Amino acid sequence: MGPSISEIIYYIFLGLVTSLGQLFLVAICVYYLFKRGPKADSLLLVIGSGLSILGTITSRVGIGYATTWGSDKYLIFSYFLQGLFFLSSLLFAVGFLLLVRRITKKQL
Repeated sequence: MGPSISEIIYYIFLGLVTSLGQLFLVAICVYYLFKRGPKADSLLLVIGSGLSILGTITSRVGIGYATTWGSDKYLIFSYFLQGLFFLSSLLFAVGFLLLVRRITKKQL
């Protein structure tokens, strides 16, 4: 038997509360996207930060289900999350690098 809907809501809420910094970062990236337009750096920043917050919430919900899964399913789930976090960090870092290059190119 899986967790109840109230437990799932609790874990989603816990994921959101513990990642207020990430939510703030997503908001800043979305604001930058609207100000800058759909350029490569702004899109990569938004996608990277969005995937990161999605991964955090997914991991919190997954913890609730981990009690009903076997160790093999939980291991696959944790590998998936590690890949998601790697991808989100990579996209964010590339977007940030493009942003820094654009800013420093204008100043030099």
